[in-house]
Amino acid sequence: MKVKHAFILLALGLVAVAVGMVFKICHWTGADAILITAMAMEAGGILLLVFKLLAHPGVRRLLNT
Repeated sequence: MKVKHAFILLALGLVAVAVGMVFKICHWTGADAILITAMAMEAGGILLLVFKLLAHPGVRRLLNT
């Protein structure tokens, strides 16, 4: 998986959180499911970004200094 895929997953999670908040404010059904899914997408995107950063040899060199 490329870094751009992690950014896309993170961006989609952010958009879904915004939609879930609107649903929650308006007391529409499904808001909880949207927010849980969105938070999972954001967490997945952040974990993928951290994994990709730590897997890059330049970052390892920087962290070891």
